[in-house]
Amino acid sequence: MAFKENGRKNFVKLTTAVYILRILEEHASHGHCISEQIKERTGQVICPNTNSLYPTLHLLEERGYIMGAWDSPTMRCKRVYEITDAGREYLPELEARLRSRIEEIEQNIKIIKADLLK
Repeated sequence: MAFKENGRKNFVKLTTAVYILRILEEHASHGHCISEQIKERTGQVICPNTNSLYPTLHLLEERGYIMGAWDSPTMRCKRVYEITDAGREYLPELEARLRSRIEEIEQNIKIIKADLLK
């Protein structure tokens, strides 16, 4: 999966992907529940909407990192996702990329803080 490293939007996508895989490691879940858990865990710092969450879920599913199934075979009410073995194997790589990006952001904030808030 290619998550570009730069830019706020891509940082949020990368963070969201890590949250999705972490949540699904704990238990299978549907999109709305995943969104609510991300909001709760981040103290509302990240509030994924359908325009960001579902494309990420679909991409993770296309790449085989998660698997989704409709909760009812006759009605398409909720799609319940679970992590796959490939997703468990991929998670450390995504976490390393996120860690690197966070460290870069922290360094940039230190530079700005030191310069402007002496």
